[in-house]
Amino acid sequence: MTDQIYYAGVLGSPIAHSKSPDIHQAAYQYLAAPIRYERFDLTQQQVDSFMASLPQRYGSTKYLAGFSVTMPLKAALVPYMAQLSSRVERLGVLNTVVFDREGIAHGYNTDVDGVRHALSTANLASTTVGSMGILGAGGTASAAIAAAADMGLSEVVLYVRNPDRAKDNLTVAEHYGLEAQLRKLTEFPQKVQAHQAVVSTLPAFAADWLVEQLPTQNLPPLLDVIYEPWPTALASAWQTAGAHVASGLDMLLYQGVEQVKLFTKKVLEQHTHNDWAIVTDQMATALGIARKV
Repeated sequence: MTDQIYYAGVLGSPIAHSKSPDIHQAAYQYLAAPIRYERFDLTQQQVDSFMASLPQRYGSTKYLAGFSVTMPLKAALVPYMAQLSSRVERLGVLNTVVFDREGIAHGYNTDVDGVRHALSTANLASTTVGSMGILGAGGTASAAIAAAADMGLSEVVLYVRNPDRAKDNLTVAEHYGLEAQLRKLTEFPQKVQAHQAVVSTLPAFAADWLVEQLPTQNLPPLLDVIYEPWPTALASAWQTAGAHVASGLDMLLYQGVEQVKLFTKKVLEQHTHNDWAIVTDQMATALGIARKV
């Protein structure tokens, strides 16, 4: 193992609430990976100067492992990448920047893995038929669409207030060969039982008004990407109905595990600790959640 210290961090604004440092530090401590992970409060207007400052800030981008990227930067950082994964090319958004051994920036999206694995903890197995209901539009909704394709679902239905905001999501669905529909958010309570899974990408409290209109039984597994405050009114309604629920912490955990794999690829000459189940457990403990196996 090299004695060189490498650097990583989470970029976004606001960022003080981010739990990414907790889970990444837990993973690197277990793996004995020489990575220091920080927070950077960064707005879209500051991206250009921040990216230009990296060689001076760290001596060389070769010493960067990578960045976790959150709102509002998931689309803003795409033009700064030298290479994009096929997933990012399709989605148009990233949540992970990885610097290779030459210091070249590569863009990835592990949010898709986070959605897929979080739903598996909510008792949803892969299938070859059926639809996913998605509340909201934007980058996380696009990740949910890609996850639906990975899980073998055949259709996505986006429930939105403003259909114009979801046009890019429809393009993503087309790229993945999925049927796609746009519906008004007000239609969701009447349609929810027709879906094999539901992903809510709405901000905290934005779905509260839907709760009293929901059926009280036979609800499909739900991933509500919020993790604070928790449970949301939507998640509470699901739990009261006896349905399976995953939270934003579950999504954060599993997308983070994939980031750790990417960040440590050049840092560790070999993964002497390659039991990723243990790494995942360490990260779950740092979040204060029990990992569902």
